[in-house]
Amino acid sequence: MPQQRTFEHAALSGIVFRNDWVVIANGRMKISAGYAWDGCSPKYQLLGLWSIGTPDGVLREGEAWMYEPSLVHDVLCQFRIDLPVTKAQSLQIFDDMMAQRRWPLRRVYRWAVDKFGPQDWASEDRQQAA
Repeated sequence: MPQQRTFEHAALSGIVFRNDWVVIANGRMKISAGYAWDGCSPKYQLLGLWSIGTPDGVLREGEAWMYEPSLVHDVLCQFRIDLPVTKAQSLQIFDDMMAQRRWPLRRVYRWAVDKFGPQDWASEDRQQAA
């Protein structure tokens, strides 16, 4: 079972959110142990033997390069209807985490997440309605 993870980012400042899996406060996100996500998407099983699709990167210090960026971005996407986070903020957090890890495919991944990731962010809908 994955351990609890804690992340900080300026885009999370001023956000207060809590549910069974994540707590955001004081610019910090805490993700509970046991939260499940699928890493970088999409992936497909081939004959039940191989997984093909978007790579998570080779292991570095026991984890794939994209372990943490994909975890944080998946949390933001899963709870995007309730979170006061925009798509642009989620992309910035994802991009900053990839840059920090020096992920060589950073620009491609950001572009793909921007174009093919969730487009319906409730925070943006609320801002447009105001």
